[in-house]
Amino acid sequence: MQVLIAVENHYEYGPDGRIYGEGPAKYSFWSSYLATFEEVVVLARVGAHWRAVREEERADGPSVSFCALPDYQGPWQYLWNRASLKARVREAVKQCNCFILRVPGLVGRLAWREIERQGKRYALEVVGDPWDAFGPSTWPSVFRPVFRRAATRDLKAMCLGAAAVHYVTQGALQKRYPPSERAFVACFSDALMESAFASPATQTERFRRIDRIGASTCGEERFRAGFIGSLSQLYKGPDVLLRAAALCRDRGLKFETALVGDGRYAGELKALARQLGIEDRTQFLGQLPFGEAVYQFLDSVDLFVMPSRAEGLPRALLEAMARGCPCIGSDVGGIPELLPSDDLAPPGNSEKLAEKIMEVARNPERMKQMAERNLAKAKEFSPELLKDVRHEFCRFVKGQSEVRANGAERDAAS
Repeated sequence: MQVLIAVENHYEYGPDGRIYGEGPAKYSFWSSYLATFEEVVVLARVGAHWRAVREEERADGPSVSFCALPDYQGPWQYLWNRASLKARVREAVKQCNCFILRVPGLVGRLAWREIERQGKRYALEVVGDPWDAFGPSTWPSVFRPVFRRAATRDLKAMCLGAAAVHYVTQGALQKRYPPSERAFVACFSDALMESAFASPATQTERFRRIDRIGASTCGEERFRAGFIGSLSQLYKGPDVLLRAAALCRDRGLKFETALVGDGRYAGELKALARQLGIEDRTQFLGQLPFGEAVYQFLDSVDLFVMPSRAEGLPRALLEAMARGCPCIGSDVGGIPELLPSDDLAPPGNSEKLAEKIMEVARNPERMKQMAERNLAKAKEFSPELLKDVRHEFCRFVKGQSEVRANGAERDAAS
């Protein structure tokens, strides 16, 4: 059976005509669906080749192909390309007999509309919350409230109409976007790889560095906070972190910030760092290759900060926890399912975030306890532990499609 999976990711053609991506959703990820389905078709935006690619970034491969959509950026380019997008999606839905939509997003919404029009069943993987993602201070546009209401309304309707729903949170997303009473519901996050987990040697070195910071009475040791997230929008809160960093500096902490990620707000954030007088203490590292480069970055920071205004269950935070990082996050979405209340700050509040950072930085023993607890919590998301529940979800989706396909064949024969 052929499954169509709709995603919001951006991919690109390599010089060999194959498809490559910078994030974790590459061939190894898509091929995991082949344990249940015979073929996977990924419905995603694919752009022209513009950079050097590496073989490990390959996204297509045996039994995994792509239905390439125009690589639009933002809602206005979406509207400009809408006719060609709809035609491409219509053909993809017609050719497949099983559907999993990773939502929210415009690609998933397009696929949902067409699947509904053709009277087919579908499943969802709910990975974020548009109500928070389009909240105040996330997008400087007069149309933000309109998109916020429309996206939230559509996601609620999708969840109510889905045959099966996979939520990445245990309760946060389900509460705002409930499934129907008849739906099969699974709650798990498939964000981590086994290679993400820190070794005992890595953890020992982290504790040594924490001890050196705690013993540094003259401020020789800098306290380094790390952030990973897209800079294409501000819902990850990088601006909140920079303002908190300036407050920490003013209060005597020898504090530096390292940000991983790229996007259209990168220039504005660099200007903000200059304006706040922390340019010399702020590193903008751009996009790092997924995997070992990210793990090395996480091993280099003393504290990981996730100051999001909106979240599902953030992959970057889980990866930081798996590396044994002490972590602070905002009290939003699925973050409180990962971190205790003592390690949370209100979203969008740089003053409270700075207070939390200062509180943690001055307590090495607490940082060690945070690191140990986070690593233990992350192990609950080990791919091996979640393999069975993931397969159960996929088997249900496949079974529902087979029932419908068999019914359609009987109707055609009668």
